[in-house]
Amino acid sequence: MNLFAVIVCIIIYWIIGALWFSPMLLGKAWSESLGKNPEELGPDIKQALGTLFTTIIEVFVLAFILDLIGTYDLLIGFLVGLVIGVGYVITTDLYDVLFEGKNFKTFIIDSGYHVLALSISGLILGIWQL
Repeated sequence: MNLFAVIVCIIIYWIIGALWFSPMLLGKAWSESLGKNPEELGPDIKQALGTLFTTIIEVFVLAFILDLIGTYDLLIGFLVGLVIGVGYVITTDLYDVLFEGKNFKTFIIDSGYHVLALSISGLILGIWQL
């Protein structure tokens, strides 16, 4: 496992999130889907640390799976990230919609972020594990 590549992916995952949830992309739609003003969703240290912790786990698990597969290339990395995103993130988040009443628009925005970030992380890890 290339630890430097994992750290880069963690940073990129955060950058994708910062852009994804920014007002110039989906931040306004996301805050509206939550029924909140964008100002109410400002930076919170507890949320930031929690997000960092979960991102570290996600990227390390992705790197571990790619190591188990033992094939390192751009397409395989991307596909593994995509499969994890669709197979686990979307299906798990869908439970929140079905059983907890989570807004479907929020689900699409949240899950889309993780699927994109995992796919890009997989792509990077797939070509940078050598």
